[in-house]
Amino acid sequence: MAITEPKIIAPDSSHWAKWIDATISGDHARRAQALGLHERLLDLGRIPLLSWHHLEELLGVEDDETARSRVAFIQSLPLIAWMRLPHEEAGLGSIIQVLAAEAVAASEGCLGLVSIRDRARQLMLRTGPGSDAIGSESWVWGAMRPLLRARQPQIDMVAALSPLRTFDESRTIGELARKSVKSPDEMRAQLRVIYDKALQEATNSTGGDAHRAKAMADQFMTRVIAHLPTPGTTVRDLLVSTLVSQGLDAEEIRDECVLADLSELGLFRSQLRVVASETGRSFDDLKGVSMAVLPSRVIGDALRKHGQHRKKRPGSDLSDAYLGVLAAYCDVLYVDKRTAEDFRRAIGKEPKLSGLIGDVAKAVDFADLLGGS
Repeated sequence: MAITEPKIIAPDSSHWAKWIDATISGDHARRAQALGLHERLLDLGRIPLLSWHHLEELLGVEDDETARSRVAFIQSLPLIAWMRLPHEEAGLGSIIQVLAAEAVAASEGCLGLVSIRDRARQLMLRTGPGSDAIGSESWVWGAMRPLLRARQPQIDMVAALSPLRTFDESRTIGELARKSVKSPDEMRAQLRVIYDKALQEATNSTGGDAHRAKAMADQFMTRVIAHLPTPGTTVRDLLVSTLVSQGLDAEEIRDECVLADLSELGLFRSQLRVVASETGRSFDDLKGVSMAVLPSRVIGDALRKHGQHRKKRPGSDLSDAYLGVLAAYCDVLYVDKRTAEDFRRAIGKEPKLSGLIGDVAKAVDFADLLGGS
């Protein structure tokens, strides 16, 4: 089928799920609507995009038969869009491929958000049959499902405790370095405070599920305790070793630097280290890339800064954050009401988003993918 002026549209995971599940619905009218949707989309020049984050959520259901039907449906689609880097022969792209493509574009000398976005899109965006996107062997995804489901508690914990801060990051390195390491009794008291905060955040985020909240807080504290300083370590030593392990150079950790800024840079460097193998470049080559010129960082930061506060933060919020980045790489990003409001606030306050992202449209059901822009 020839498509003139094609548009890449990115449904939300819930839109994909409702669409696919409706194709085997007992409601004949809804089933017919779902079965005819793809052809109608192509008639309008709209190609739906599928990412790893979509697929992970689609396969995370408890019912094996539902998961199998979702895989089979995707494999049957004659034309979809997905992300994959040039050196990859298979695989469905995620936020890792997005960041890798942007880092390559910046390393090649592309200047400015739009230029980097255009080059990254050229590097990773693919179109073709669904079987090319996820492979034609359904058993692979059946074997993957236990692994995907086992990841869910970890994802839930990260989402629930993302606002938690165990250190005063508003101070400069010099201010913090003048403090002394707490005594064992003070350390135990501080750990109790941190645990209570983690438990409260987890309780809020899970809607009061005490069992899940305690499991999250316990797991978080296990990590905190594992990274406690050894006896004799100074505050400066602790700060420097932590930040260097994240990818900063020791000379970047100056007394006048605010810890929050260095922590943000450390997180970014850690992400660059993860994607370095995907770029064909070394981590040292990528360290010069500025996070201020990468579309994924700009979009993510804008949504975090200006989006609504979420007391309840399910693991799906992480996927929503990753899918929000696709606003730069598709013509229309379909979102729920809450995410649409986050974008509205961010767009109104961040001029850099103008010209960088496509349209963001609210959608409740899969039929809404036919309109919105």
